[in-house]
Amino acid sequence: MTRFAALKADIDHELRNLKRLAKELDDILTATKEGSIARTRAVGSLLHDFYTGVEKIFSQIAIKIDQDLPAGEGWHIQLLKRMTIPIEGIRPRVIDEKLENDLEEYLRFRHLFRNIYGFELKWDKCQPLVERLDDIICELEEQVAKFESFLDSIT
Repeated sequence: MTRFAALKADIDHELRNLKRLAKELDDILTATKEGSIARTRAVGSLLHDFYTGVEKIFSQIAIKIDQDLPAGEGWHIQLLKRMTIPIEGIRPRVIDEKLENDLEEYLRFRHLFRNIYGFELKWDKCQPLVERLDDIICELEEQVAKFESFLDSIT
């Protein structure tokens, strides 16, 4: 058993949850009427949950590897940006800048979702994120797998 087995198990659990969200998203798109507020609200909730899951992965890495979770105003964006920075003697970067930029769009959406009424949510804010979600999850899985290989190499 490796020193970081629990962290890897937590990360893998979150990645499975993200795949489950993608499946639920497909189900919602199939079961709801295009243009309906019910579809937009449900999809918004899943997109919110998606970034929350991503942030759980990054938070665990910051806590267990970096031993420093950003705090204060703006900590969410600081955490995301930190995942692109290698920390000498501690770890390589977790994700590249392109994925960081992609994920930042989901972070901004989550902030929007938390700060408006559901009936104010517009499909045009959700649609681009919906269309790219599967690709983003695949890219996240690939990059996190490389990070997990690093964890294996240091134990």
